Amino acid sequence: MPEVLQRPEFPETAPAPRAQGALVPPVPPEGLDTVLFEHDDRASRADLRRQIAAMEAELGQLFASAFPRKGIDFRVSARAAGPRILSVDELERVRDSLASRLSEVRAELGERGRVEEQHRLLIEDMTADPKRHRWIRVSNEDIGEPGCRHWHSRPRWGPLGMLLGWWRVIVSSGCPLAGGLAAPSTTEPERMAKRKQKRRRRPAGTGPQPNPRAGTADAASEPTAPEGSAVAADDSARARARRGEGPPPPPWGSFPLSEIVVLIAIVLLAAGFFVAPPRGAVMLGAGLVLGSLAGLELSVREHFSGYRSHTLVLGGAVGVVVIAFLYVLAGVGPLVAAAGGTVAFAAAAFLFGRAFRRRSGGAAFRIRPFGG
Repeated sequence: MPEVLQRPEFPETAPAPRAQGALVPPVPPEGLDTVLFEHDDRASRADLRRQIAAMEAELGQLFASAFPRKGIDFRVSARAAGPRILSVDELERVRDSLASRLSEVRAELGERGRVEEQHRLLIEDMTADPKRHRWIRVSNEDIGEPGCRHWHSRPRWGPLGMLLGWWRVIVSSGCPLAGGLAAPSTTEPERMAKRKQKRRRRPAGTGPQPNPRAGTADAASEPTAPEGSAVAADDSARARARRGEGPPPPPWGSFPLSEIVVLIAIVLLAAGFFVAPPRGAVMLGAGLVLGSLAGLELSVREHFSGYRSHTLVLGGAVGVVVIAFLYVLAGVGPLVAAAGGTVAFAAAAFLFGRAFRRRSGGAAFRIRPFGG
């Protein structure tokens, strides 16, 4: 009888090999949702964050290199409404937005660099030949550099240099200096105290003198001004012109505008004889026009103030203008243009004569020496 504790002998068989991952099926059973079946995306998150950090660093370098250029958009919209962990999809959208913004910024900087290089070449051409680049102005902003400096092709000596073809490139000295602080404003009591001190310090006999013409009709009708001032001198000159005692003052005061125009006309006329045509002819014409305008201004001022009659001169100017208009612009014959100019001269002389009689108090003409 075999023993109770003796094991029976059975043939041994090798166990079947287990498949990799057989403990966790690829798809969980329906209704079963446990931690074992969740996908681990930590590696994907780390790779996306690495890509985003590299793109942000490159975008920051482009922003620093773009200074002082303006108008380039470096912003990237945020995907999260608050502090939280972004999902893989949201991180991918942030990465795609950064990649799109980087491509746009590179294209914009490349286009601006091409334009700035063209402006640098333009500055070199302007410096070499200013006459070919008249009135062109290039600033530091056009070449992508900070500051307020600019290059401007301008004529030398103003209109005279423009007619003679004397052009040059002027380089500005930079940005204007900042203005100083303004003086503190004084209060009204301080102003009153200063005025009282000035009145006490004024010596005797320096106050305003009585006007000797105060009793006359002219002095009564004209406002008075402090003696020795520019306003008083101008008022007295106008009053003498109305009384027929002196020529009328110009409307721009003591500034010698008419004399400057006459000087420019003389320079143009003198230079026009030595400059080859057609530039010389243009200079002669400009000199004649400027000289005629200066003389015509004086004639109009003296005629309509009643000081000296210029009826024939003003009527002749109107006739010349009408003849030039009919012959040059309208294209009529010389005889018709001359007839039209004669009619215009007669009508203008009649009207100018009537205007002078009203201004001079009834005198048909008044001839005075040009010295006084």
